[in-house]
Amino acid sequence: MNKYEYNNQLETLQELAHIGLWEFDITTKTLSWSNEIYNIFEVDKSTFIPTYENFLNKIHTDDKEKVNEAYFNSIKEQKDYSIIHRLQMLDGRIKWVKEACSTLFDEKGNPLISRGTIQDITELSLAKIEAQNEHNKLKAILENIPDLLWIKDANGVYITCNKRFEDFFGAKEKDIINKTDYDFVDKELADFFTSRDNLAMNSNKPLSNFEEITFAKDGHKEYMQTIKSKVIDSNGNILGVLGIGRDLTELKDKELKLTEQQEELKSIYNTTKDGLAIVDMKTNFVKVNKAYCEITGLSEEELLGTSCLALSDPQDRERVSAIMNEFMQKGVIDNFEKVCIIKNKRINVTLSASWMPDKKHILLSMKDITKNKLFEEQSKLAAMGEMIGNIAHQWRQPLSVITTISSNIKLRSEYDQLEDYDIESDMNIIMQQAQYLSKTIDDFRNFIRNKKDVHKLSLKDTIEKTLSILHSAMINNSITIITDLKDDMEIEGYENELIQSFINIINNAKDAIRENVKNDEKLIFIDTKKEDSSLIITIKDNGGGIPDNIIHRIFEPYFTTKNKSVGTGIGLSMTYKMISERHNASIDVYNEEYIFNNKNYKGACFKITFK
Repeated sequence: MNKYEYNNQLETLQELAHIGLWEFDITTKTLSWSNEIYNIFEVDKSTFIPTYENFLNKIHTDDKEKVNEAYFNSIKEQKDYSIIHRLQMLDGRIKWVKEACSTLFDEKGNPLISRGTIQDITELSLAKIEAQNEHNKLKAILENIPDLLWIKDANGVYITCNKRFEDFFGAKEKDIINKTDYDFVDKELADFFTSRDNLAMNSNKPLSNFEEITFAKDGHKEYMQTIKSKVIDSNGNILGVLGIGRDLTELKDKELKLTEQQEELKSIYNTTKDGLAIVDMKTNFVKVNKAYCEITGLSEEELLGTSCLALSDPQDRERVSAIMNEFMQKGVIDNFEKVCIIKNKRINVTLSASWMPDKKHILLSMKDITKNKLFEEQSKLAAMGEMIGNIAHQWRQPLSVITTISSNIKLRSEYDQLEDYDIESDMNIIMQQAQYLSKTIDDFRNFIRNKKDVHKLSLKDTIEKTLSILHSAMINNSITIITDLKDDMEIEGYENELIQSFINIINNAKDAIRENVKNDEKLIFIDTKKEDSSLIITIKDNGGGIPDNIIHRIFEPYFTTKNKSVGTGIGLSMTYKMISERHNASIDVYNEEYIFNNKNYKGACFKITFK
C-alpha cells in the first residue's frame, strides 16, 4: 500500500469514526487539521485558516475559557489531557466534541509539538442529555410524590429510595444505599420488613398491609398502607422488591370520626323519643327504631310486615296518599298530621319525610301528639269557658230589656191598658236585642267551629273579632282597651286559633289588672306596626308586670301562678304553640314601664311578629 492509498484509507476511517487529527507546532505557531476536523467544524478548507485563535472562536462562548485553561495547564504540567466541550455552529446549532491532546517536550522541558484528536460525539451527548433529563424528571417525580418509595435487591439491600423514605429512616439516600433494614430499625421490625419482602418476591400479585410507623427525622407517626411487589428482569429473574408506603393517617382519622359519628347517630337513633323509620317507595317499613315501636305499640317484626299507609286511619288514607304524592314532587314534607288506627287504638301523630341518599327510600320522623291533642282540647274547653262567661255577660242586659218589656206588656194586658201603649216601639227594641243575641250566638258558633283549613285572613280583622267577643267581659271588669290598629297584613292562617291566642293573652292581662290594680285606671293597649316585611302586634297592660323569676316560664305547659281553681297553665302554652308552630311567627314577653296621660305605668308586654 502506497502512501497515497494509506492517507485515503486514514481519511475514510476518520470520517466513519467522526474523529479528526490535528497538530500544533508551538515553535512556528502553525496548526494543521485533517479533513474530518473541517467537516466537524463545518468550515470550508479552501477559505478557513486553522489558527489557535480561529479554533477558539468556533468554541461555544461558555466553554472557551475551560478549553484554553485545559490546554495551557497540560503544557505547564507536561500532562496529556482530554476534555468534552461544545462548538457553536453558524446557524445556532450546538455540537459536542471530545478533544484529546498530547505534547512533545525537548530535554529542557520546552514544548515543541502538540498533537491530538477531536471526535464528534453530538449524537451520544444528546442521547446522554436526553437520558439524564428523563432521569431527572423521574427523580423529580419520585422526590415529590407524597408516598414513600424504595427498591431493595433480593438480599434486602437498598438500591434507591426517595425523599419521603429518607425522612422515615432519618438518613440521606447515599447513606441508605447498600445497607439493609437492620442498619436503621430494631431487629423485630427489620425481621417483619424482611418477611414481608420475601412474601412479596414469592407472590404473583402485590401484597399490602397496614401499620403505624414512626419517622426517625422528627418522631411523628403516620398510619401507612405498605404495598410491596417483586421486581423482575426481561428473563423473569427476580431482582428484588419495590415498596410503596402511602400515608392514610388523614383517611384513618376521618374513618374514626365517621365511626364516632355513626355511633352517635346510632345512639340518637336508638334513644330519641321521636319515631324514626325507613320506608320504600310504597311506604313499606324497611327499618324502624325503638321509639317507633313504642309509639305504635307494635314490635319491629310487626312493623316490618306492614306499611305506613296501612297504619293510617282508613278515613284519612286518601289525604295521606295525596301528601305522599306531594312529597314525591317536593322531596320533603314537614309535620303533617295524621291519625293511626292500631289494634283499635287511635293515635294522633305528626310525620316529616325526606329522601334517603339513594333516592329509593324515605326517612320518616314521627311524633306522638295524642297528648298534645288532649292538651289542645283542654285549652279549647278553657277558652270556651271564658267564652261562655263572656256571652253570659253580653246576654244579661239584652235579656233584662226583653224581660222588662214583656212583663210590662203582660201587666198592661191584664189591666186592659194596651190601647194607649206604643207596642210597636217596644217590639222594635225587642227585635234589636234579639238580633244582638243572635250575633253573639254566631260569634260563639264561629269560634267553637273546629276549622282546620288554612285561608287568607286579615290580622287587623282578627283582632277586632277578638275584641268583639271580649267586649262585655272588659266592661264588666271596668277595663278600657285602647287600640291603634293603623297597620295590617294578610297571612295564610287559622283564624280561630289566632282569636283563641289573642283571647288567652288579653284574659291573662285582665286577670293581672283585676288582681293588682285597685284604685286606678285599668288599661290594655293593643297596636299594630309594620316593620319592613313584618307586622308587629303588641298587647300590654298596666297590671304591674310578671315577676322576673318566672317570666321565662310562662309559656311552659301547665305552669301557672294562679290558684288551681282559677288557672290551668294551658292558655299561654297553647298560644305559643299556635303562633310559633302553626303560623311561623314569633312571640316574646317582657315587662315595660311607660307613660300614658302623664302617668307612669308598668305591665307585661307581649310582642308577636308575623313575617
